[in-house]
Amino acid sequence: MRSYLWATLAALVVLTSLGMTQVAAQWYYNGNYYTTCLPVPGNLIQCSGNLLQSANGCVILGFLVSSSIGLISTQYYTLQNLPSSYPPVGSWVIVTGQLQQGPNFSPSGGACPGNYIKVTSIGEANPIPTAPVP
Repeated sequence: MRSYLWATLAALVVLTSLGMTQVAAQWYYNGNYYTTCLPVPGNLIQCSGNLLQSANGCVILGFLVSSSIGLISTQYYTLQNLPSSYPPVGSWVIVTGQLQQGPNFSPSGGACPGNYIKVTSIGEANPIPTAPVP
């Protein structure tokens, strides 16, 4: 029970420091760590997290990962191939697409995180209030 409370508190502190206001999500254990991303049919990944935008124009999905002993870190995936209309920055979203790695740039030419999702769908979602139980 203490690990659960510690992990939840740490998640709140990390997300609050990043300006993320909605902090709960459905967690999945992938065999190595807890994440809010899971593989879906068609060689795709589905992730939930906060929609962010960097100063140089990168549209990014920010979400937490947690080890089985409660260590928390933040993962960022740049979102590419976004539709012309998508939820506002700061929204909690669910993104589906193909996970890729490599050089990655914003429309203005700024460097973006090298892990990116080639988006096939994106939608605003209400987070589910659960946390990982290491």
